[in-house]
Amino acid sequence: MVQDNQTQTAKAARKVASVIEEFRKLNAEMQAQQMAIFLAVAAKPESTITDIAKITGHSTGSVSRNVAALSQLHRKGMPGLDILVAKEDVLDRRNKRITLTPKGVRVMAALEALVD
Repeated sequence: MVQDNQTQTAKAARKVASVIEEFRKLNAEMQAQQMAIFLAVAAKPESTITDIAKITGHSTGSVSRNVAALSQLHRKGMPGLDILVAKEDVLDRRNKRITLTPKGVRVMAALEALVD
């Protein structure tokens, strides 16, 4: 019984490590916060910065900076990873709705394949 638990734990650890490595293919220095934000958006598309902050437990400022880094153009005019896109909310222009880009959808599909 203990051996079975150890085997399951080892298998789960390998899957988590493979997910992290998949993210690292996008950016070798990708932070865990960015991974969490990407996964939160994948789980709940059309979320706002505030929604994502509540889901992840990060500040809205941190979420905003990380969404920018994961978007096509980083805050400082540098290229981002282009896996998220922030679109203006048509009902409330103060909010932005965050979704996966086509590249982000492909990344999520690769992650899903690793954990199945």
